[in-house]
Amino acid sequence: MEPDVITQYAHEHIPITKHMGIRALSVDEVQISLLAPYAPNINHRETIFGGSISSLGILTGWALLWAKLQAAEIPNRLVIQSSSTDFIKPATDAIVACCQCDRDRWHTFYTTLKRHGKARITLNVETHCAEILVATHIGQYVAIRT
Repeated sequence: MEPDVITQYAHEHIPITKHMGIRALSVDEVQISLLAPYAPNINHRETIFGGSISSLGILTGWALLWAKLQAAEIPNRLVIQSSSTDFIKPATDAIVACCQCDRDRWHTFYTTLKRHGKARITLNVETHCAEILVATHIGQYVAIRT
């Protein structure tokens, strides 16, 4: 799947992503990277707003699963069940969030979804600003086959 397809889908179906200027940079079978620009996400301290960092973390894990489920042609509803973000350093420029899902974890999630119609998976996201780690996110996602 092309990054532009993910960006377009997110902008059409998750309006905050368009307001935040989020776009997919890259995606493959095991990982995804999303970017959030500085200007629409600035706070009163001239750093990226923590809510933007947290939202980007949630969306990055969600987008990786969405792309993989689309490729697998499994109709589903995909949601975040729980979420935790640790803020490590302030971000003073655009941020990039990256998420990976190894083949074994994906296979377990995929098999459970196919067999039981519902599956959960926990994904980790790292967010960087100019190569500096600024936040980590852990999200548990749930897919329900429709």
